Amino acid sequence: MEYLDINNPEWSKMWDELATYKMNAGDHLCVNEGQCWEYMGSTLDHHHLRHACHPRSQRVEYIYIERARAAVGWA
Repeated sequence: MEYLDINNPEWSKMWDELATYKMNAGDHLCVNEGQCWEYMGSTLDHHHLRHACHPRSQRVEYIYIERARAAVGWA
């Protein structure tokens, strides 16, 4: 597992894609009860994010966003 720095070119793309998920309705944080999406780290293929209490489901949610370089491996 690696942890991206906020200056990494993938950082903003990851958060922008997170906001596009239907449950997030354009919001990349989804603040609820003092909780929001948190970045947990990245593997070679995915970015891992967790929300401790998502406002739509009121439960823990996990999202795995495919990394751009993972898609290149399929070409």
